[in-house]
Amino acid sequence: MTTPFEAATERFRAAWSAEVDYQPLAHQSALTSELQVQATAVRWGDRVLDIAAGTGNTALAAARRGALVTATDFSPIVLDRAVRRAGAEGLSIDTELADAQQLPFEDATFDVVLSTFGVMYAPDQQRAADELLRVCKPGARIGLVSWCLTGLMADLQSALADVLPPPPPGVPSPHLWGNEQRYKELFGDRIAVTSCDVLVQETFAKSAQDQVATMLTHLPPWRMLYERLDPTARSAFAAAAEGAYERANRATDGTLLAGAQYLQIVATAH
Repeated sequence: MTTPFEAATERFRAAWSAEVDYQPLAHQSALTSELQVQATAVRWGDRVLDIAAGTGNTALAAARRGALVTATDFSPIVLDRAVRRAGAEGLSIDTELADAQQLPFEDATFDVVLSTFGVMYAPDQQRAADELLRVCKPGARIGLVSWCLTGLMADLQSALADVLPPPPPGVPSPHLWGNEQRYKELFGDRIAVTSCDVLVQETFAKSAQDQVATMLTHLPPWRMLYERLDPTARSAFAAAAEGAYERANRATDGTLLAGAQYLQIVATAH
């Protein structure tokens, strides 16, 4: 029998394996990745793992520092884009098709393990945390970025909950990773947190409507869900998402300037 974790994992895998160009959204997190790599003190020659790397923002930020980077994701489409982006910059990264809940690496392999809005979406959070830690060398640095329990992304999730099917029972909210207490629950005394900061990622767009249209086109899970809805549900989906962005909008000229809170954790593996 398929478990809720397995069902949720396969749903994510199917969404991210679709022929969807994620890069128009990925660039919105580019600065977040640079700040994360800086906070984690990635150095030349470090062996770095980027889990759920997407199109490579964080992997490339580490490679620019001379690190030996392996980017993993369970979507070959986004990893292919990451390799092409690296080549355009004259950089080199390795890639590996992998599920964050079952990493294909030996114990104690990496000096630094990173994930930017990635590992937080693994349905089995405890297993993902255990796998992340397993591949760390003793004393390895860990840098994780996750959306907070409050703020724009949490508001988006809440707004869309009324128009989307519920998640499989027993699968915890990915936004739990946006609270420091969750790290204590998942890792216990196996890590030492060296910094824990709530930061803000700014989103700029022509309008809230334009941002939502971009997400419906280029965010694979949204696109997959949206295409399965009837016209009435599609309208409700778009309206709910636009409302969340408008509530966070600080622009006064009709454009969109919205900040989304995220938690940046840097820790050391024991």
